[in-house]
Amino acid sequence: MIRRRIREGQLFTFLDKGFETGGPVPSTNNLIESWNARLRDMLRRHRGLRLIRQLKAICWWCHQHTERPETNAWLAANAIMDERLEELYKQAWEQSPQGQYETFGIPMRYGTGIDWNDFHTRVQWQSND
Repeated sequence: MIRRRIREGQLFTFLDKGFETGGPVPSTNNLIESWNARLRDMLRRHRGLRLIRQLKAICWWCHQHTERPETNAWLAANAIMDERLEELYKQAWEQSPQGQYETFGIPMRYGTGIDWNDFHTRVQWQSND
């Protein structure tokens, strides 16, 4: 069935025809990964930045790579302040499993990581003699 659908050019028959108005639908998320790789590369090149500056650099980079970026005057008037970024980051941190544990003492759910003791226990070796 899959081979027949590929030959007919109808592999994704469940998609709306409206998706095709902007061109063919990409079959992978490579475009997204490409943008993520560029962001990671930018942060790698500027390793010495504090966390708040890294967040601002990501915001600036995303703004500069939009289809229609705003003017410099608009950026100056609407720039996000360091205090607001710190507040947003704190809120995001408190919602993460590690942040909930460190901030409120809420234990993390099972399955979020590997415990050292799961693999490093004292066991007597069986000898074959």
